[in-house]
Amino acid sequence: MTSNPGRIFSVGELSEILKACFSNPGFQHLAVMGEVYSIKLGKFSYLEIGDQGKDQTSSPLLKCAFRTLYGDPYGLGAIKRGDVIKIVGSLSYYAHGSSVTLWGEDIELVQTQQGKSYLQRRKTLEKLERLGYLDEKRKRPIPSFCKKVAIITAKDSAAYSDIRKTLHERFPVSTVLYPATVQGETAAKSMLSALKKATKEDYDCILLGRGGGSKTDLSCFDDEGLCLAIATSPIPIITCIGHTIDTAIADMVSDKRAITPTEGASLINPSLADVRKEHKDLRRDLDEAFLDLVDEKAQQLSSFMERLKDLSPARRAKEKKDMLLQIESQTEKAYLAQLGRLMTEVIESRERMRKLFALLLDREKVRLESLNGTIKAYSLDHVARQGYAILFKDGKKITSSAMLSSGDKVTITYPDGRKDATIE
Repeated sequence: MTSNPGRIFSVGELSEILKACFSNPGFQHLAVMGEVYSIKLGKFSYLEIGDQGKDQTSSPLLKCAFRTLYGDPYGLGAIKRGDVIKIVGSLSYYAHGSSVTLWGEDIELVQTQQGKSYLQRRKTLEKLERLGYLDEKRKRPIPSFCKKVAIITAKDSAAYSDIRKTLHERFPVSTVLYPATVQGETAAKSMLSALKKATKEDYDCILLGRGGGSKTDLSCFDDEGLCLAIATSPIPIITCIGHTIDTAIADMVSDKRAITPTEGASLINPSLADVRKEHKDLRRDLDEAFLDLVDEKAQQLSSFMERLKDLSPARRAKEKKDMLLQIESQTEKAYLAQLGRLMTEVIESRERMRKLFALLLDREKVRLESLNGTIKAYSLDHVARQGYAILFKDGKKITSSAMLSSGDKVTITYPDGRKDATIE
């Protein structure tokens, strides 16, 4: 290795040199043709292009930018992933990001076609759809409490650190790392090998993922072999691929999907704070349920005691006594009512008899007076007052001349006295 022992450049100076190099007219108004791997529209629109027909994990990438602050004068809205385009632009070095960008001045759609990687992705999706692995109903729930968790990600990566920190802060759990390459040409095979090893053990859950990256960086998660292994895993799998725009096929076939490794780890086991809160809530609910049960049993006991009272001999004797008293009262009332009716009838009968007797008495009085008048009319005094006299012989009244004989002594009765006489 040779070195220049002369001048030592600062980072800023070297950046200025690189910037000046790319300002050379030789880097201006270049025409580049390639396949669109990704596109993002906005006030500044960005595209990633690579060599046509090559695997995205092995093709060199060129970042292209267009100023679209005032609309879409370049027609970028019609560009799709997989299209082959020709861009005319100038290269620019960005010191803060240490990146080279082709600032587009013109763009031409050379051929509208799906790129090789896009076609392979669609083919993989169609196969998984036929096998039923994209059906949400087949996905399994993650166990509520996991004791052993397998982690498949890059060793010494920020993703692995975030996962371990989140897991152990939330709830004690045993973790085993299966290190794998998560970017580049060998990433899919590396993760597939790690997954096969992990599924041979008795883990409660497998966490597979990485931190954020570009679409090209994450293309390994569309690999057919890896996705089939995830879909057929005997252990539930959580994928946590750091992206939000595109959905990797691995996310579609996993049992649970998370956007970031931290979120993926938070899906395993509840936190201790949540457990304590749940325990407190359950204890409160248990206390309330116990008090409700005690109250219910007390009400049942009270009901049973009332029923026992209803069935007790003393209660029944009291009921019979009350019934007899009621019957006695009803009988007395009926007797008094009947007696009242009879007394009323007696009084009414007596009154009718009195009236009838008075009527009869009045009739008899009239009759008596009539008879008295008749008697009076035929009395001796009355007859005598009429000029008649009554003869008595030996104390017997003479009613016929045949009863007298000459020489019989008689008594002649007059109203004012008597005279003796002899019949001649």
